[in-house]
Amino acid sequence: MLGRKFRYNRDVWWKTLFKELGLKRMDPKWIHNLTLQYWRVYAANSPPFKDAEPTVRKLKRVGYKLGIVSDSDGTPGMKRKRIRQVPFHNLFDAIVVAGEDTPRVKPGHESFSLIARKLRVQPKSSIYIGDNPRTDIEGAKAVGMISVIVDRRGNRGGDPDYRVPNLCALPGLVKALQRDR
Repeated sequence: MLGRKFRYNRDVWWKTLFKELGLKRMDPKWIHNLTLQYWRVYAANSPPFKDAEPTVRKLKRVGYKLGIVSDSDGTPGMKRKRIRQVPFHNLFDAIVVAGEDTPRVKPGHESFSLIARKLRVQPKSSIYIGDNPRTDIEGAKAVGMISVIVDRRGNRGGDPDYRVPNLCALPGLVKALQRDR
């Protein structure tokens, strides 16, 4: 679904898939229930990376303001619900769901500007950490944020300012960046 207008909307995914398989038109209510089931199964089987919670706790303990910018998954309210299911979601000071809280999904710059406003920080004094060079770097750089890619799976491209192999490397990088300012 990359490159398609509704690439995040799973209801559209199912309709497209069924059409490509030559299946007759399915009831939209049934398709939406399939989407809701998909997200329930996905959330139950997609725990955070093991280094996420200790890293977030360490950064929070040191006093950093933390926010999340995530793209809508096409079902209004579902991404925010899934974020609230993360056991340590309360450590984040602000959450922006791009495409719901803003007119466009990432890499549209609106979500990056909005998270900075919600956190009451200047984008130029912020570090944006992402895992997708295609969506996370362009928007962060457009508003002046330092961009970091967590390169777990050879996430090449995007021209980030920094690359780290995992989240455990972030506190050291953040400290070094702060020292260099």
